[in-house]
Amino acid sequence: MQLQLRSSSSASALFSAVQVKPPSSPPVRVKALFTKNPGSGTLKNSNSNTNPNPNPMASNPRWAQKTVTLPPLRRGCHLITPKIVKEIAQDLSEFKCGLAHLFLLHTSASLTINENYDSDVRDDTETFLNKIVPEGRSASWKHTLEGPDDMPAHIKSSMFGCTLTIPITDGQLNMGTWQELHGCMLLLTSLLTSADCVLHNCLI
Repeated sequence: MQLQLRSSSSASALFSAVQVKPPSSPPVRVKALFTKNPGSGTLKNSNSNTNPNPNPMASNPRWAQKTVTLPPLRRGCHLITPKIVKEIAQDLSEFKCGLAHLFLLHTSASLTINENYDSDVRDDTETFLNKIVPEGRSASWKHTLEGPDDMPAHIKSSMFGCTLTIPITDGQLNMGTWQELHGCMLLLTSLLTSADCVLHNCLI
């Protein structure tokens, strides 16, 4: 069977009669861990079938702050979650739902979150940083007061940054199964540095 379009006007009429509807996307559903009790300022656990005790933190903001001193570490990326959690565990346990803000007090180090299982991830991260930000006499850096790795360390620190924000759920840092805090020390000499940890509860 052959179909023939005899004129441009008939072709226009044919195509104008066909309406193509874009495919409809299913609605995105978000499951809340905590919801607000009607008529009150308290939070309840969405996964619980019982009425939990009222959470006074919902109406009374709570804050906690602590400075954690990290031990001297050689250049490279190091897992620092156990050290951080150990130092803030008591305060952390008092937060049902909140946020943890970490701020690293150093210009030659940085914070990031990455895989905790394979140590090759940390080695490869350092290799990448050293490749993308070269050091030595061949590099045209002016700021070399502390050595040829001085300015490269500052640049690497800015690339990853010195702050992180992590959700708190049921008194624990709510990270993925394979996620952990990495402290990246960026100078050839061992660094002794500190991190400020600020915790506060979520208001809903």
